[in-house]
Amino acid sequence: MKKVNIFSPFFYHFKMEEHSVIKDAYLNSILENYKLYPHNSHDWDVHTSYYLKDNLPNKLDWWTSIQHYKTYVNQFIEDYFRASLDWRIEEDPWYTVYGKGQKADWHDHLPADFSAVHFLKFNSEVHNPIVFTNPDVTSTKLQAQYKSHIVSKLGTCDKQSYYKEQYSPVINEGDFIIFPSQLMHLVEPNTVDETRITIAFNFNILPENVQ
Repeated sequence: MKKVNIFSPFFYHFKMEEHSVIKDAYLNSILENYKLYPHNSHDWDVHTSYYLKDNLPNKLDWWTSIQHYKTYVNQFIEDYFRASLDWRIEEDPWYTVYGKGQKADWHDHLPADFSAVHFLKFNSEVHNPIVFTNPDVTSTKLQAQYKSHIVSKLGTCDKQSYYKEQYSPVINEGDFIIFPSQLMHLVEPNTVDETRITIAFNFNILPENVQ
């Protein structure tokens, strides 16, 4: 017997060996910016460098992080596409700090091809992971309403999330994930004083003969 997934959403999950190097390089500057401007986002109630990097006192040079992130993006591309493909980061990476009560609402990262998130400061005992929503949201809502006996039997098995409206991976500090940019996701409110910090970026697969 063999199970085959068709038209399946996905994410790739890595444990970064270089996490401590990146954390040491950026954490203090990020926290200093956060303390000065804890609610600077134009989108929702968080502190972020997303399209605001020039307005922050500590300007971050992302070269160090990008050199390490490239390793994992290349691994993802080799595995998913079974080939070495050229790719490019769209704009710069950005960080987001979630203080107590802060969250990110449902959103995607289109028109990028893929998105990546590095969990720079994350306490798995108190912080919420990223939450993905099933792209077939109409079907899953009907399943939850009319087929609850199926949904209730699934537990937390990540291999049977087809029938679920949402999915949250198990996340630890230092994890690095890659997912299709059209996959809707959110971050639920931080309920503790301890800050939750991520670094994210989008990237595109380049057409042939484009550098």
